[in-house]
Amino acid sequence: MRLYSRLKKSRHGIYYLRIQQDGIDRRWSISTRDPEVAAIAAYNLGATIAKMKIDPTKIKSWTLESDGQSLKVTTEDNDDDRKSAIEALVVYAKVKATLPPPPSSSARPTTPAPTISLDAAIKEYEPHLMKSKLAEKSKKMALSTLNNLMKRLGADFDLSKLTDDVIESKWLEPKLTVVAETTVKRDLSFIRAFVAYAADKKRRYCPAPLTLTLEAKGQHWSYLDAKDLDTIFSNLDLYTEKPWQFWLPIIGLYTGARIGEIASLKTSYFSEKLGLQVMHLEGTKTDASPRDLPIHPALIQLGFLDYVNSRRNAGHKMVFDIPHSAQNGWGAAASKWYTTYKAKIGLTDKKKVFHSFRPTIVDHLMQHGSDFEARCQYVGHDSGGGVHSKVYGRNGVNLELLQKEVVHKIDWQKYCGWSPNLVSLKIHADKLLKATLSV
Repeated sequence: MRLYSRLKKSRHGIYYLRIQQDGIDRRWSISTRDPEVAAIAAYNLGATIAKMKIDPTKIKSWTLESDGQSLKVTTEDNDDDRKSAIEALVVYAKVKATLPPPPSSSARPTTPAPTISLDAAIKEYEPHLMKSKLAEKSKKMALSTLNNLMKRLGADFDLSKLTDDVIESKWLEPKLTVVAETTVKRDLSFIRAFVAYAADKKRRYCPAPLTLTLEAKGQHWSYLDAKDLDTIFSNLDLYTEKPWQFWLPIIGLYTGARIGEIASLKTSYFSEKLGLQVMHLEGTKTDASPRDLPIHPALIQLGFLDYVNSRRNAGHKMVFDIPHSAQNGWGAAASKWYTTYKAKIGLTDKKKVFHSFRPTIVDHLMQHGSDFEARCQYVGHDSGGGVHSKVYGRNGVNLELLQKEVVHKIDWQKYCGWSPNLVSLKIHADKLLKATLSV
């Protein structure tokens, strides 16, 4: 017996098998739109029918139809027809059981995600990062973090394999052994942003955005007590050879400013407003950071404005000659020096750092009843305050109120029983100024 079979496709895209046997022509639906599945079904079903050696005269009066969900059998309602139809249904069921389920008509064919190396993806991402609203310093830190990730995973790492598990085991866990949790949490946010970009539907370099998070406890620096302050300022004349080394701690003492804010001071940031000598700090962290401060009388007494004017008159843009780091800004070299200075004078507590001037002066002002809004503005903290201060108080606290509520209330002797030796410090300040003018 010869078997002639071939596939046809209906106008709805469903394949059916046309069987011609001994002059009999029948059409059997394969119930699939997949041409490979249809080909397998056609071969199996056709071969099975041939092996059954069904008498063509017994099947020419029934038909078998399928829409993928149900079967329809039509006979001439006699015993032979019903028996043949049952045999056909058995064959159909056996063949159907060996095939994968037909795809949903609404399913869209998927294309494999393009493969790209981590190195290539970072280079592609860099222009996008540079156009973002992140601060310049944050952009540099983000790029540094991604380059560090590439060192750990390899430049040729296939980005389609980048998952939460990979980041956690290859980057996060090793990083936590050498870096503070708060820093790792910050860097993880940079990686999350990069992966979100790479997993975007326009690119699909990564299987999905990261869900990995790190609940890092905030770092709380210790307050500086009278002994600490005496150790810091009684040794300045012994261990400071450059003006910026001398002035950084003193400005920190009277402003609570971040070390990067002080290190990045420009000569153009000093002026007179409302009869007050004013210093502008551009800020390094939050929207509340950029601010104008009345200069404390102790700084003026020590000759700080004389030093600033000498720099301005000499045509210098920056107040201090501090090396600038392309990655970490003005504060990097300053922080490194201060850490070395602490070690030399025996201040070994790791939680007592330059940043400790901030919580110390805030506590100082709180103890002396300084106005909340005024002291927040002075140190560059967001005061919160809801609509009352953020909308209606749009100009912030004025300089005269800062002078009254903050500057006039800074009294270290009253706060902790210690006060800087301004006479001794002035002698060293004059020495440094003289050396500056002679250059």
